Amino acid sequence: MSQVQKIGQGVAVFAITSLLLSGCSQVIKTGANVALGFTEKHIVPPILAMEDAEMVCNSGNSLTPAIMATKDMGADPTRVAVLMYSAAGICAEEKALDAELRYLRAAKAGQVGEAQDARIQQKRWAALAAQRQYTGYQLFQHRWEKKYRKPLGEGCPKMNSDIDQTVYMLGMLSGLQAMTNDINSGGAVHVPKDIAAIVERGMTCLNNEKFWGAPEATRAVIWTLLPGAGDGKPDPYQTLKQSMQIGENKGVRLSHALYAVAAQASGEDAKIRDALKAFSNARSDEKPVNPQFKLIDAMAGSMVQGISDRYWTEHTGVRTGDQQRFWDEQDDSSELDDLFNEDTAAQL
Repeated sequence: MSQVQKIGQGVAVFAITSLLLSGCSQVIKTGANVALGFTEKHIVPPILAMEDAEMVCNSGNSLTPAIMATKDMGADPTRVAVLMYSAAGICAEEKALDAELRYLRAAKAGQVGEAQDARIQQKRWAALAAQRQYTGYQLFQHRWEKKYRKPLGEGCPKMNSDIDQTVYMLGMLSGLQAMTNDINSGGAVHVPKDIAAIVERGMTCLNNEKFWGAPEATRAVIWTLLPGAGDGKPDPYQTLKQSMQIGENKGVRLSHALYAVAAQASGEDAKIRDALKAFSNARSDEKPVNPQFKLIDAMAGSMVQGISDRYWTEHTGVRTGDQQRFWDEQDDSSELDDLFNEDTAAQL
């Protein structure tokens, strides 16, 4: 066989092999995209309808690697991954909170070593939360900017599907949470601080009424936290109150949680107590939780519970119990019970 024939055969074998492999690759890519599409349509909605945030956060820990593996198959897992990373971030935030509460108790008791250890642990968990949330935000930002060919936060291209709009909101919130947790970690993840300004502008792209008042509530929180962000804007706390009313009517109390975040950052007792009471009072038979978004309401509940536990521990040394009022508020029902008991004893 001549040298030319050998070369020709080699080229033919290479071409056939490449064709077969590329065909196999295309099948894998198609299969991965079909699986992700099925997940978005048939699995994500039931997850959003769950009210067990702890279970979902553990699902985020376990399923995110599998979801992200589809990226190497040529698929785009962004929309599902943003939800998973957001859920996984909640787990790390809960661990960071537990460590912070341990720090507060130890500091109150004068246990220096225990307090130092708890603070170190808190920063580590906060860094992990920030890393997960920032990864979700980056995935969202990259996909958005590639699709719409403009920087995130500049302009509002039309988002047709509900899933795109929901992912947009979760992606924005993940960026803001990542920035906050990175600050709590001492800057371990180096999350850019300009995310707050991007989120403030970007939230105008969502319908405030449709998304339970959360877009405007998010902007209002940033106005209270970022110097100069509120210049020329409405009063942030009035905006929060208006958004909370929308949230109550829609059955999702995310705006209430954002009000609690702003109140905690202000350090004012009156605002913190008002926020905690407002969240508690926002649930009634007339205003049930939106069945489609129980998870979002549950996540909001976790945020408020954390703020409440931190506030109680700072003042009493223990986290929030089953009390319907604060530790220094008069319990009128107890007084009536004591009075009734005294009258009964006198009659006997």
